[in-house]
Amino acid sequence: MKIKQLAVSLKMERISKRSIFLMKLTCTIYLVCCLQLIALNSFSQNKITLKRNHVSLQSILNDIESQTNYSFVFNNDDIDVLQKFSIDVLEKDITSTIDLLLRKTQIVYKLKDELVILTSKKSKKENHTISGTVKDAATGETLLGANIIIKGNNIGATTNEYGFYSLTLPQGDYTIQVSYLGYTSIEEVIELNGNLKRIFELQPASNELDEVVVTSDNKSKSQVHNVLSGVSNLKVEGIKQLPAFFGEPDINRAVLTLSGVSSVGEGTAGFNVRGGNIDQNLVLLDEAPLYISSHMWGLFSVVNADGIKDMTLYKGSIPARYGGRGSSVMDIRLKEGNTKEFKGEGGLGTLFSRLTVEGPLVDEKLNFLVSGRRSYFDLFFPLLGDGFKGSKAFFYDLNTKVSWNINTNNKLYISGYFGADVMKIDEVDFTGNSQEPKSTTDFRWKNTTATIRWNHLFSSKLFMNLSAIYSSYTYGLITKNSDGIVEVKTPRSFKWSSGVENWILKPDFTFYTNPNTKMRFGINSTFYKFNPAELSSVEEGFNPAGFNPERGLEIAPYYEIEKNWTKWSFNLGLRYSWFGNMGPNEVAFYNPDFPLAVDTIEDTKEYKGGDIIKSYSGFEPRFSLKYNLNNRKSFKIGYNRNFQYIHLISNTAAVLPFDIWKPSGTYIKPLEVNQISGGYNYDTPNKRYNMSIEAYYKTFKNFVEYKNGADLFLNKNIETQLLPAKGYAYGLEFGFYKNRGKLTGNLNYTYSVTKRRTISEFNTENINNGRYYPSNHDRPHLLNFTAKYKLGKKWDLGTFFTYQTGRPITVVTGRLNLDDEPYLTYSDRNAFRVRDTHRMDISFTYKPKGNPDTKWQSSWSFGVYNVYGRKNVFSQHASFTNDYEIRNYRLQTFEFSVFAAPVPFVTYNFKF
Repeated sequence: MKIKQLAVSLKMERISKRSIFLMKLTCTIYLVCCLQLIALNSFSQNKITLKRNHVSLQSILNDIESQTNYSFVFNNDDIDVLQKFSIDVLEKDITSTIDLLLRKTQIVYKLKDELVILTSKKSKKENHTISGTVKDAATGETLLGANIIIKGNNIGATTNEYGFYSLTLPQGDYTIQVSYLGYTSIEEVIELNGNLKRIFELQPASNELDEVVVTSDNKSKSQVHNVLSGVSNLKVEGIKQLPAFFGEPDINRAVLTLSGVSSVGEGTAGFNVRGGNIDQNLVLLDEAPLYISSHMWGLFSVVNADGIKDMTLYKGSIPARYGGRGSSVMDIRLKEGNTKEFKGEGGLGTLFSRLTVEGPLVDEKLNFLVSGRRSYFDLFFPLLGDGFKGSKAFFYDLNTKVSWNINTNNKLYISGYFGADVMKIDEVDFTGNSQEPKSTTDFRWKNTTATIRWNHLFSSKLFMNLSAIYSSYTYGLITKNSDGIVEVKTPRSFKWSSGVENWILKPDFTFYTNPNTKMRFGINSTFYKFNPAELSSVEEGFNPAGFNPERGLEIAPYYEIEKNWTKWSFNLGLRYSWFGNMGPNEVAFYNPDFPLAVDTIEDTKEYKGGDIIKSYSGFEPRFSLKYNLNNRKSFKIGYNRNFQYIHLISNTAAVLPFDIWKPSGTYIKPLEVNQISGGYNYDTPNKRYNMSIEAYYKTFKNFVEYKNGADLFLNKNIETQLLPAKGYAYGLEFGFYKNRGKLTGNLNYTYSVTKRRTISEFNTENINNGRYYPSNHDRPHLLNFTAKYKLGKKWDLGTFFTYQTGRPITVVTGRLNLDDEPYLTYSDRNAFRVRDTHRMDISFTYKPKGNPDTKWQSSWSFGVYNVYGRKNVFSQHASFTNDYEIRNYRLQTFEFSVFAAPVPFVTYNFKF
């Protein structure tokens, strides 16, 4: 029985084990089936069907999240979820859908569980700044306008006036290319992991080819990449290639080869830009204004070209940091001085010589420059006969500069200019035995400037220059007369003196926001002191006469921003200027019902020192816009407004000691000039040729014009001789430049019209009955051609040709006898013109092979000014001849030419 129960028990146990196994198997199969169903269900839920057209990225991501279990994670600073996308998918999985969505973007993704992490290939990295200077490796001179380019993209910077640059970039490795015209370019790989200061030094390229004549901007004559229109940059190497009067390299004559720039004629100081008067040009020498920019009535520039580093002429778009003049700015920068070794250069010419020396005082820390000239015309006067005994005619000028590199963040410059013209003419009496002069006339002009500039780097992105400037221009006339003839207003012997002084303080800041954006801001403060005229004499019974000294204060804050994109660039500037005419002074008040005249004075008022007699102010907006068609073609347009608060009072074509500077005041309003200009620039693919064409239109308000027969000499109430006027000018300028090869040169043509009319409320005063008439420098057609040809390794041939329409003049039309005395009658103002002018100059330069064992280099320049002896008329004069026995007056007209014959020259140039 027990055995049977045991057998049953064992059997039941086996059945139980089998049942448990079957139950486990059934559960396992059931579990696997469930998991399979869940997986299938999950997969079917991640299939995406979506069709959207031009909707935001955020909207598409929301749709994907609603159809799947995935969520998107991203940084709003990296991913722009508002940008528009389109997508069309049918039953696609998550990876296929995202690949299709982001295939043409800079967005990448990563799947992690049920998260889709989005990042940008351009994810913002920490920005750092590389800054420093670019220098000449041979001299240590900083290079203005050098290019610093990040190779492989369109990012770069240009050095400022002091050779400084700043580039802010994301952290990373970059290849930097540094280039400058006339120097060998360099490339350097940098690792930018933090702010970096880097000085680049460029080696001068071999000058054997000598291919460039007059270069404009740092890429030859190209202005394609400059956002400003109407800007010309002249390098001293190019200036020296031009045939020059008496072989002297001259910056003024180089400027006169440019389109839009003209002069009244040979032998006149100053130049005219796009219809403006000569006093509408701001000429700066190391930031100090020069009131006269030429020696010997316009024959030579006041600045020795050997001491010049760079010169820029702004005649169209004028940056907001410049002001105080109506038509142009000529910014001349002197060299800083060689920091490596002692150097010198100069020349011995037919009538004057020049010498420039420079070098280090303390290696790499303190250096100097001294540049001077002296003419010796007076040494030849004895050869002209006894009639010139005691006569003198000479000029001199001296530039000095010291540069102190204090440390990496601070640099100090001190520069000065001293120049003068002296012309003394003795008229000798040969009737006696003494042959002493019976009269002496002594003219003198003098320019003096001093500039102290402090460069300070607040950070790698903020650069400051603080300038303190003094400028003085004095001019005078001394006469001694022993023949007993007394002039109406002057004694036999007298001294006339006049002048103007200014003191300027100018902090200027530049902030480099990023590689595409630069801001510049500051304030100009100028104090003027005018000594219009003073007449004195040692003779008994003569009381000194002249004008009361006048004072003025001009304050002008400004702001500029320049932004560059691939195609578009703009420069926006705003300047606000305020001017106050200050006491002490005396002002006359006139009867308002009559024209201003001495006999209509009703009252006078005395103003004390510091009183504001009259003030003016105004906004001066500046705007320039450039569009790049490609890397070689660009269009530009710009608008400028300028106020000018000081005026040159002169009714002569040539600058004379009797001309005076006057501030705006009660009766003389500020000149307002508005200009709109536009142009097109083109470079050939290899930049062998450049072409530019520009058009402009200008309006002038509150011109100072002169009444017919105006008497300006020692007129205390000079406002009674002046009239308010307005005017306009327009023109078209064309330039063509060849930069490479044996033959280099340029052709510039200008068509222009300049007219004005007086706007007195009393019609009887208006000139030409209030009609428009041409200004005295209106020359509709102006053509300049400059060329240089290499004849070989040692010889160069240079030539210059100019043609200009004759300038307008007022002519004598006849005579009128009143009380048996003749009087001249005149045409309308500027109703006639002198003959058209043209001239050709030619020069040869010989450079002997230098000795490799010596640093001495030399060359000879030979040439002829006015090769074919053209008698270009400067002016016409009329006078009467009189036979006193029969009282017969006869009118005679004379024409005057400054250079009516060829003028040869030879100059020996040297360097050491």
